[in-house]
Amino acid sequence: MHALTFNLVLCACGVAAGDVLPAPTVGAIRWDAWTGGPATEQVERTLGPSQYHDRLPWFAEVLDDNRVRIKGGRQEVMDREIRFAANAGLEYWAFLLYPRSNSMSTALAQYLSSPDRRHIRFCVILHNTLNASPEQWPQERERAVALLRRPEYQTVLNHRPLVYAFMGHLFPFERFAEFLTAAHDAGLNPYCVFMGWDPKADFAQVSAREFDAVSAYARGGSEACFADLAKSVEEHYWRAAAGAQVPYVPLVTTGWDKRPRKDNPVSWEQHAAYHQQDQFPSRAAPGEIAAHLQRALGFVRSHPDICIANTVIIYAWNEYDEGGWLAPTRGADGDPDTSRLDAVQRVLTYQRTTTQPADTRGQP
Repeated sequence: MHALTFNLVLCACGVAAGDVLPAPTVGAIRWDAWTGGPATEQVERTLGPSQYHDRLPWFAEVLDDNRVRIKGGRQEVMDREIRFAANAGLEYWAFLLYPRSNSMSTALAQYLSSPDRRHIRFCVILHNTLNASPEQWPQERERAVALLRRPEYQTVLNHRPLVYAFMGHLFPFERFAEFLTAAHDAGLNPYCVFMGWDPKADFAQVSAREFDAVSAYARGGSEACFADLAKSVEEHYWRAAAGAQVPYVPLVTTGWDKRPRKDNPVSWEQHAAYHQQDQFPSRAAPGEIAAHLQRALGFVRSHPDICIANTVIIYAWNEYDEGGWLAPTRGADGDPDTSRLDAVQRVLTYQRTTTQPADTRGQP
């Protein structure tokens, strides 16, 4: 990296050359279909068969070999999840944003009501709320902007609210532009990250739409093992972004195994390609997730010219039936299995106690 470019990056982060650049922040995506309502009924079916009981949320109940009950809509569940995440060293959750009236918004409301919320920050992934009805949209737009003003909201680059955006189909750029105008009118300057599939092509498409960077929500694959899936993420996402020199937030995957949804399809993915997929990556061992995260943190440290926001995003906190999770599962003895979070905690503790001068980073 040229010295001038690197110094500009440091200034954006509020760091002078020679100072210590803060360790990258680490967030995890939340998809909250576990709190009741129509989506919960469907994931109770996907995870009902006994072969999937070992990936049930820690608060689930097994009724028999083919039925489970998932009741994550209690405040005490959220309060305990905050403690799990904070103890592991995560800085923030990225909540997929749905309209306030949707049951998928219950978890965010409970987070905002929790007396423990100060232990982990949050940000939003603009998602289903961008498809609100014309009657709902003005209120939803203002709600989204109001969330950015919360004291618990995750910021980057001298207090810019961090906003991700993801849509599995045609992205509503006009709605995004209206949200951004409302945020600017409120005196906010969000750092907006588009979650796509191809860093170079994505940034070429969205940079003119006032997105600051690109990332990804997840990466599907038919690899035989998790190690190959992680390698694919690093090659096709991280290194592709570095090669194209586009602003980037690295994705860290925890897996991709959608057999539960293949066996018992959910209504929103009736014709998805994975229904014809015969092989999915093997389940990640906690140490494999930790090693992948460690490499992501190293990537951020060595590429501050493109990883300007100095953060990584993990897929996911709780995508249990998609095969990507960090949150505790229901252990064989009924107690929460925190082995993945324990492995992450060791990595984050190490990286936060091992620092380098800011002017020595950034070299490939």
